[in-house]
Amino acid sequence: MITPFTPAIRDTNKPRILIVDDNPRFSHSARLILQESGQYVVCEENDAASAVETARSFRPDLILLDLVMPQLDGAEVAAQVESDWALLGVPIVFVTGLVTRDGRDRRCHRRHTCWR
Repeated sequence: MITPFTPAIRDTNKPRILIVDDNPRFSHSARLILQESGQYVVCEENDAASAVETARSFRPDLILLDLVMPQLDGAEVAAQVESDWALLGVPIVFVTGLVTRDGRDRRCHRRHTCWR
């Protein structure tokens, strides 16, 4: 799903962030948080197969990319982005909701913060 953006928004000097995640609840929440800061223009895409096409049309300064998706995983999408001349140099940050119990326990002990 491509979140509509208007040509007027395209002309701003704000950094542009593309969120690619198969979970619309996450991508929508992340988009709202980033947009409400007033510092970013954000687009969300929930179909990994359409991510590169969306990136070409949106021209992001940063891509937040889910690592685990059903059709293509984040590594495959990242490889497509990195091999696309129009997207050369766009940084990609992988995001994931996967946390093993062991990893969660280690994080809790180091930071003294747990969400269970």
